[in-house]
Amino acid sequence: MQHPAYAQLRPVTESVGVILCPNPSYASLEGTNTWVVRAEGDPRSIIVDPGPQDEGHLNVLTRHAEEVALILITHRHHDHADAIERLRQLTGAPVRAVDPRYCAGAAPLQDGEWISVDGVTPQIEVVAAPGHTADSALFFVHTGGEGTPLEGIITGDTIAGRHTTMISETDGDLGKYIETLEMLEKRGAGVTLMPGHGAELPDLAPMARKYIDRRHQRLEQVKAAQAKLGADATVNQIVDEIYTDVDPVLRGAAEQSTRVTLRYLAEHPDA
Repeated sequence: MQHPAYAQLRPVTESVGVILCPNPSYASLEGTNTWVVRAEGDPRSIIVDPGPQDEGHLNVLTRHAEEVALILITHRHHDHADAIERLRQLTGAPVRAVDPRYCAGAAPLQDGEWISVDGVTPQIEVVAAPGHTADSALFFVHTGGEGTPLEGIITGDTIAGRHTTMISETDGDLGKYIETLEMLEKRGAGVTLMPGHGAELPDLAPMARKYIDRRHQRLEQVKAAQAKLGADATVNQIVDEIYTDVDPVLRGAAEQSTRVTLRYLAEHPDA
């Protein structure tokens, strides 16, 4: 497994490189991936997910990205988006996101739009990806405009890396998330995966399938637990039944995942 080193820009495809933020944790693995979109010779760049408030990371980012034309975020979570205000202050670049509250100097992202920036050769196709959060987006990086090759897909936490991702209890949606993964399995076949955390992979489709299978496995486990424990079983009882060896640090995540799964099953009784 190859993985970017801290404080370096490592090329991943012809037009995309990655800089790893030094914010390791259970959720972020070795850290948050910040993506720099710019073909060789381009005088400007597009930054995706500048990460948390980390001045050292931003210094590395601005040094390697040179003139930043645009800042994009895949979703609002702090480990991806907290640095947008500071990066805008440093570069003057506008910020675009699905959620208008995280935009500055530009309009919110629209599903299906193509982003073209003067001084940046590759273009980005925006694909809405509700599921992990309501404001999640995917960025399909093409070598040029429509009809040009697809170099890679920047997924944020829709596909977060080696581990599965959490579904937000406030505005996440498991059903929409599975639909998004199914779309990625089709469109991502043979395309480089550029996840929010962890190393890139040369073919996105197998990871999308892994995520889908894991979700269906968890649905079956929760249904089996309910059948065994009764319809009135609590979240804690179901977690105890399913997660027999869960790390205590991850107990809260297991409870959240179970609540989201129970909500989905209540909304889809035939699932």
